[in-house]
Amino acid sequence: MIPPPGLRFFASFLIFAFALAPHETAAQKSPESEQIAYVFKRGDTLFDLANKYLRKRSDYLAVQRLNRIPNPRRIPVGKSLLIPVNLLKYRPSEASLSAFRGDISIATGGRNLTPIQGLNVGEGSRITTAARSFLTLQLEDGSRVSLPSNSHVRITRLRHILLTDSVDYEIAVDKGRIRSKVAPLQKKADRYRVRTPVAVSAVRGTDYRTRVDEISGTVFSETVEGEVVVAAGESLSSGNLISIPAGTGAAATVTGAIAKAELLTPPELLDPAKIQSEADLRFVIAPRDTAIAHRIAIASDAGFVDIVAESQVQGTVIDLEAIPNGRYFAKVTALAADGFEGMPATYSFKRQLSTLGGSADAGDFGYRFKWFGEGEGKRFYRLQILKDSKTAIPIIDETALSTDTVTLSDLPDGEYYWRVGVIQFSSDPEDREAIEKWTDFEKLTVAN
Repeated sequence: MIPPPGLRFFASFLIFAFALAPHETAAQKSPESEQIAYVFKRGDTLFDLANKYLRKRSDYLAVQRLNRIPNPRRIPVGKSLLIPVNLLKYRPSEASLSAFRGDISIATGGRNLTPIQGLNVGEGSRITTAARSFLTLQLEDGSRVSLPSNSHVRITRLRHILLTDSVDYEIAVDKGRIRSKVAPLQKKADRYRVRTPVAVSAVRGTDYRTRVDEISGTVFSETVEGEVVVAAGESLSSGNLISIPAGTGAAATVTGAIAKAELLTPPELLDPAKIQSEADLRFVIAPRDTAIAHRIAIASDAGFVDIVAESQVQGTVIDLEAIPNGRYFAKVTALAADGFEGMPATYSFKRQLSTLGGSADAGDFGYRFKWFGEGEGKRFYRLQILKDSKTAIPIIDETALSTDTVTLSDLPDGEYYWRVGVIQFSSDPEDREAIEKWTDFEKLTVAN
């Protein structure tokens, strides 16, 4: 009996594995037909191999038939045995819920799990995100899987194979999109795949996106970092497999056709350093003819584990609902007419709510100027009134006002222009940056 290190040493690369060249990938009909090659060593027996590494001892018969071995007690040293992966022993691998927002559902074994950060999610789980909902899973090897809104996936493989001491991960995307941030796989037999109704993709360490078009059923795979192999259908067969390096994508249709395309370059966000202080967030993208739409994702971290908002628009102006104050990251992509989402551009920005509005009217005691707005932290106001022109020197310039109203009883007849400003300090003691903003000039005609 060879000790486990010897077996691991002679367990070779998974035959269909995740090579990035077609000639390194052998055909298989389905996940159940995946095989590894094991080189028989002096002292090995098929029975010992079955005892240690096969799920059932009697499965040695299947290995014997597959490899056409007439006598299991007489196997030549150096012979390469093909062993179906589904016969091998494994321990369940682990995934944990790193972050989530909104309405998500995680079901396993016929029961729904209560989503909490750090929740263990296992093989066979079904995961769904509703509108404006997001989640990220972290796998045992450090890889991450992120689901945006309106997506549904199944974890079909989450295993650690004992014979090869390798990971075996597979995610099935039934609806929507996922982003796979795959850690560099350490063993030749390590595997990470994304399976969809019409295509399958595999990597050995990369950052890529997978999307199932809800109307056409076409599956888009887009590589941001590294390289991915994609095949139409159920198998990574050499006949219809293509490689998509960073900056390219592949589209597989329900008819079995597959096409490759260059991704659009990252879009440019105009004035990215602007503090997002209005009630809703607004981002403006530099226009270009090649983009028909744009998508933006907002996260609290640079790795986009904790996604807090997302939007897609046909134009170049993207509005998002309010989010809490803080520092955030925006990832912007352009969508092309062929359906591919382009390369991302990432920006950091500050969100600090600070709105301001004002009004002026005549009252019993003169003209009353009033202002209002929202924002956390101390707010000080400033009122300016100019006569005859917006460019004149202010005749009234009241600063550091803590009230929200000023009444003037002695304004002579004439035309005036007025505005109010605010200086707002953050409620975060570590943030010493203040926001200053003004309302637009308003015209006021005084006729006593």
